[in-house]
Amino acid sequence: VASVLSDEFEDVVSVELPVIYGKAREELLSNLERIRPETVISFGLNGRIGHIALEEIAVNIRSSEKPDNSGKVMTNEPISPDGELAYRTTLPVERILDALRERGIPAGRSYSAGVYICNEVFYTLMEWCAASGSRGGFVHVPMVSEMIAADPASCSMPHMSSGMLIDAGRTIVSIVMGERALR
Repeated sequence: VASVLSDEFEDVVSVELPVIYGKAREELLSNLERIRPETVISFGLNGRIGHIALEEIAVNIRSSEKPDNSGKVMTNEPISPDGELAYRTTLPVERILDALRERGIPAGRSYSAGVYICNEVFYTLMEWCAASGSRGGFVHVPMVSEMIAADPASCSMPHMSSGMLIDAGRTIVSIVMGERALR
C-alpha cells in the first residue's frame, strides 16, 4: 500500500521496516531524522482482522510469545526506558473513518496496537512526533486477498482486496494531506 501511495503522491515517502525488535525502532528513527516529515502514517499488517483499523493508543511495552523475524521474544520490556507510558495518535481519526465508510471500506478504530513490532513502531513514531511537533498515527490493515488465494490453507483468514486496501490508503492520505493544506 505505502509503495503504491509513494508513486501516486509527490509528498509521500515509503519506508519498509524490519519485523525485528529494536531494529524497527532504530531504522524508523533514522528515517524520521533524515526525512523530517510533517506527518507520518504508518501501516502494518494484522492477519486477524478483515477491516482497516485506525489505532488510537501506542503503549511503551513490547511483549510477545511470538518471536520476531530474528527469533527474539520479548517479555514486558519497555520500548523507551525513560519514555511516557503511552501516546495517542494525532491523526484525524473520526474524519478518516467517516471518509472510509462513505467509500464502502470497512473500517474501525482500535485502542490497542498490541505489544508486538507494530506497537513498537507506533510508540516510537509518536514519541518522535511529540518531540518534533509532527503528526502521526498507525493503521492496521488485513491480509491481501490475493495473498490468501495463493495459499489454500489460509482461505478462511480475514482479508481485503488489494484494490480496496489501496483505495483506503489513498483516502487516508488525501484526508490527512487535505487537512494539512487547510492549516
